[in-house]
Amino acid sequence: MKIKKFRIWNYKSIKDSQDCYFSQKVTILAGKNESGKTSILEALEDFNANRDIREKAIPIQDDEAKPKIAVWFACTKDEINEIFQIINHAKEIKSDTSVVCLEKHYPNTFTLGEETIKDFGFEGLNSIDATSIDNEVTEPLEKIAAIFNAHPTELQNLIPPQMNTNELEPTKVEFEKFKTVIESRASTIPEPDSTALIESIDKVVNSLRNALDNASMTVRFIVEFRKRYPNFILFSSFNDIFPNTIPMEDLDKNEWIRDLGIMSDLRVETIKSDNDRKKREHKTKVNIQINEDFKKFWDQDLAELSIDWDTEKLNFWIEENGHSYEPEIRSQGKRWYMAFYIKVTARSKDKSKNIILIDEPGLYLHATAQKDVLKKLESASDDAQVVFSTHSPYLIEADKLERIRLVYKNNETGTIIENKIHKVADKETLTPILTAIGLEMASSISQIDRIKNVVVEGPSDYYFLQSFKRLFNSTDINYIFGGGAGNMPKVGTILQGWGCQVIYLYDSDQGLKDALKNIKEEWVTTTQELISKIPVEGSIEDIFSKKDYKDLVLKSDVKLGKIEKNSKYAKSAKRDKVLDAKLFLESLSDSITLDPTSSANAKKLLQEIGNKFTN
Repeated sequence: MKIKKFRIWNYKSIKDSQDCYFSQKVTILAGKNESGKTSILEALEDFNANRDIREKAIPIQDDEAKPKIAVWFACTKDEINEIFQIINHAKEIKSDTSVVCLEKHYPNTFTLGEETIKDFGFEGLNSIDATSIDNEVTEPLEKIAAIFNAHPTELQNLIPPQMNTNELEPTKVEFEKFKTVIESRASTIPEPDSTALIESIDKVVNSLRNALDNASMTVRFIVEFRKRYPNFILFSSFNDIFPNTIPMEDLDKNEWIRDLGIMSDLRVETIKSDNDRKKREHKTKVNIQINEDFKKFWDQDLAELSIDWDTEKLNFWIEENGHSYEPEIRSQGKRWYMAFYIKVTARSKDKSKNIILIDEPGLYLHATAQKDVLKKLESASDDAQVVFSTHSPYLIEADKLERIRLVYKNNETGTIIENKIHKVADKETLTPILTAIGLEMASSISQIDRIKNVVVEGPSDYYFLQSFKRLFNSTDINYIFGGGAGNMPKVGTILQGWGCQVIYLYDSDQGLKDALKNIKEEWVTTTQELISKIPVEGSIEDIFSKKDYKDLVLKSDVKLGKIEKNSKYAKSAKRDKVLDAKLFLESLSDSITLDPTSSANAKKLLQEIGNKFTN
């Protein structure tokens, strides 16, 4: 069972988030500060079966609006058919997967989405809904409470909490126990209250006894489905200081010991045993297990986490360069990562299914350490879906932009989630993504193992040429972003100094004219033979036919004029050309085919570049 998508209404700054689709493994909520990223994660946490939607979620601007959260689960047919058998539903799912829409209404009422009710054949089977079942026990519960207020005794502490329709079975069991206690101690309460009390208890118990049998198919399905769907585990921070020591008597209930036991073979019973040889062997084994995995996801130093114990306490140490340090005296970044590593590993390996939610991971870490965080999250996503929020470009991989969901907010719509990043024009929201793209392009200069290097003007040139390279299998040329027309000779001269062959590719515009002029006046190491231009008037976008540019690059039904160039439209429409080019490159996995005009222009460009190197 995996999450397919979710949607949030009336939750803090969110009026209607719109549908947010989960990536298969890692989903990234990217947006500027105060855009609502944290609220989205909190809403998903509130969807858990064992908690209410928090009161603070009610919008300040409209306290009459009540929060609602919907999650769509992709389930196998076996998962659904198992529940159908338990609730005695005659329908059988034949398709391999089914989608279940479960809605949670403030504070803790669950319903099925209308499409799920229709798909599962629950229509007409809802004669008794959640409200009617609640009403059957409300009056006797009020009588019970009134009697105990009048006769405060030790029995008052035995009253179960308000019945939750979606937890009928455990509530029914608790009332059965309560009834037994009441009957055995009824003499402590004077008549007629004792008689009224027992009658009220009988009424509640009998009602609950029959509730599951009389409940609608919808409620009974929800009861079983809630036992099976994943837990949403939110890590809003990792500020808990990793402990120096844990008293031996606290080991059985300590959360760090529990998490270490999940991620390694740590066993409290062995630690507390009287067999010294087994304890020594166990200590060695556990330390090896923990650090073998830790080293895969921490490249910053040679630190190791070491566990030791005596008869009174268990000690944690961070070993660095032959010295032992208490965890709490290490840097905040190191403590944060230790907590992050242990908690995320444990939650991904829990026996129960989890969705891991993390708000702004890696704030205390520098750029390369944030890459270690990303590597760990990628590993954890093999066992549990991961969602995290960020505005750090170092946690965004430019070759995996399909994972990003943009979060932005305005006064009219509130917080909105956009699944397609090319639909958002807000520069500040896009900044971490564009920065990540820039970091990727900067790395191209390190790939000079190939002799043939083409220095290009702009980022969009770089990505479109990478696309043509892939489409037409032109793998023997390395493209390098030159940082603008004026800087290209600087980059190329360095490469020439390293013994590389270099060609400069310009658009057919003023940049080309300036380059030819600069060759004569400044760049004596560069000759005109090393300069090439795209084979069409304009910029790299004009390689495409208008149809391909509209359908494949813009992915829009905009109308392009017959005379207007693609590059002119991009400028007038204030398109982010870098993002358009990057997304086009990403879309090539969908087996895109260019039309004859685009294909001929692209092939001509690649051929002319090849001829330059040959000559």
